[in-house]
Amino acid sequence: MNRDLILTALQEIVLQDGKDLKEVQRYLRMRYRIEADELVLKRRLEKILHTEKAVA
Repeated sequence: MNRDLILTALQEIVLQDGKDLKEVQRYLRMRYRIEADELVLKRRLEKILHTEKAVA
């Protein structure tokens, strides 16, 4: 998967720190002025988890 800002934020905040998608939204809004919908973030997170499961 291509490592973009959203993917990196999801991996760092949700997977490593154990925080929720609201934190990712806040981080992207404050740091990069990106408005990301929670549904989009949820689907991207599911895709990350699916690809990790397929690799393992």
